[in-house]
This record gives sequence, C-alpha cells and structure tokens, in this order.
Amino acid sequence: MIVITVCICLLCSFAKGRDYDPDKYRSDIKKLNKKLNEERKGVVRELRKDIYFMSDVKAKEKAVQEQERAEKHGKNLAFLQEQEHAFKSGQLGKGKGNKKRKR
Repeated sequence: MIVITVCICLLCSFAKGRDYDPDKYRSDIKKLNKKLNEERKGVVRELRKDIYFMSDVKAKEKAVQEQERAEKHGKNLAFLQEQEHAFKSGQLGKGKGNKKRKR
C-alpha cells in the first residue's frame, strides 16, 4: 500500500520532458544559470538595438554636416567664379579682356 502511494505521488510530480533533479541545491543552481544566460542574451539584444539606433543618429548628423559643408563650398566657389569673371572681363580695372602680352 505504501509503495503504491509513493509511486502515485512521484507520478503526480513527474512531467514529461522536464529535467528532474532530486537535489534541490543543484536544481536551483541550474535554474539560476539558465536565468543568467537568458538575461545575458537580453542585454546583448538591447545593446545591439542601441548600437543600431546610435549609428542611425550618427549617420543623419553626418549627412546634415555634409550638406552644410557642400552648401558652404558651393557659395565660396560661386563667389570665386564671379571674381574671376569680373577680373577677366575688366570690371576690376586690372585686366582689359583677354589681350596677349606684346614682346
């Protein structure tokens, strides 16, 4: 009779596919290690998301700076071309058109 009740109790607590360890300390350590690994994977996932987000922000900032630099460079180039045109056309008083030097 006692053997049957013990077997019934063991069958009630048994779950198929579950790793059963009668040593409580060892099973707790196993659970904590599994939890630690899950947390580590979660942290790595979060860090990866943060890295992607920061790289996107950095790329947008770099694109804005590049656009500002190109705009500034374009304005400077236009100013220099205007100066060169004025000089070659004789508006600045130094050059009188495209005359060749006489020797």
